[in-house]
Amino acid sequence: MAATRYRARVTRPGAARRSAVAGDEGVARRPYWDPYDDAIRRSPYDAWRALRDEAPVYYNPRYEFYALSRFDDVLAASIDCETFSSAYGITLDDIGRKPEHPLMIMLDPPEHDVLRKIVSGLFTPRAILRLEARIRELCAGYLEPFVGSRGFDYVREFGMRLPVMVISSLLGFPEEDHDQLREWSDAVLHREEGNERLTEEGKRAQDDSYRYYWNAVQERRRSPRDDLVSQLLSSEIDDGAGGRRALTDVEAVRMIGLISAAGNETVARHLGWAAIVLGEWPDERRKLVADRALVPNAVEELLRFEAPSPTQGRYATRPATMHGTTIPAGSKVALLTGSAGRDERRYPDADRFDVGRKLDRHVTLGYGVHYCLGAALARLEGRVALEETLARFPEWHVDRSEVRLVETNTVRGPASCPIRW
Repeated sequence: MAATRYRARVTRPGAARRSAVAGDEGVARRPYWDPYDDAIRRSPYDAWRALRDEAPVYYNPRYEFYALSRFDDVLAASIDCETFSSAYGITLDDIGRKPEHPLMIMLDPPEHDVLRKIVSGLFTPRAILRLEARIRELCAGYLEPFVGSRGFDYVREFGMRLPVMVISSLLGFPEEDHDQLREWSDAVLHREEGNERLTEEGKRAQDDSYRYYWNAVQERRRSPRDDLVSQLLSSEIDDGAGGRRALTDVEAVRMIGLISAAGNETVARHLGWAAIVLGEWPDERRKLVADRALVPNAVEELLRFEAPSPTQGRYATRPATMHGTTIPAGSKVALLTGSAGRDERRYPDADRFDVGRKLDRHVTLGYGVHYCLGAALARLEGRVALEETLARFPEWHVDRSEVRLVETNTVRGPASCPIRW
């Protein structure tokens, strides 16, 4: 099948400034945020600031959802999974009904906890650290050919190749399939401007990817290997009647699809943001070149500053009143983790990127029962990628007019980012 690719558009810096508020001339203007507006998606921070300051419990009548934008509110809602449920969908375009075969992240306790135990046993910090040498080797292989050049596309040649190689290798998928898996994932997440629904290309990619995972499950059942797919199939969960059982084929396929997509998309966007932000904040980049001990904290600051997954969808199971506004039961709710990371109430001078910033927490990787299981792996990939990049390319700049962003209502980040020196 022909590969399906993002139709990403050239970023226009500051385009969202025209869309941060809405209103006719002479009429009081009000905060406005639309997850399907390309201008706002490219640069959402003015819109999010307006929401935080003037409408911390924002309602969008066109798409009929509420949005929480302040750090404390996003954190509280992330913890309160009884009120703000994931069981009815986790993206704004899909909230409202319980799926027949939900992903683990679309379950609440206790069902969620049963499946989470399996994956958490595979992604322990000790197991992740054992991957460092291999990740460093992959980084060197991708970056070394550009030493002595005048620049390259950091995302297409590196940022989106590294994570799919790491997670697909862990799952046991052949290297020749890795690009196709990434392209299917891209297509499933892509949304057209003004349309919250999956595209026809996305539907085909979704079917093709799950067919691929189904075949992998059948093959591993016949001939187990030393990979995550085989480990998942050999795991057991509570059967609800006091016994134990193996995952069904459908459960396994859904779990594999989740691991594959989550391990691919967000890390790729995170690395792309690293290229952009460090190109635009050269003094901070030079601090990292001079002192590599700052790199782990810089990874956290990058996650706060440019969240690769800035919007999380929830369903209100009961009324919730915040800041004098009641979110009715049955409402769609967006937790704007990307806005929370720029909340001046939590982070002084929040729009400044500072590799030495003291961070006690952020919500970019989620919080509570749905905290990202792959967080340790994402952090490891981010740290090693930065270390290996800075060792070879201590100076670079980025022309924002050449950056192309993905168009989705879930992840946000560059699909292409040329860097030059």
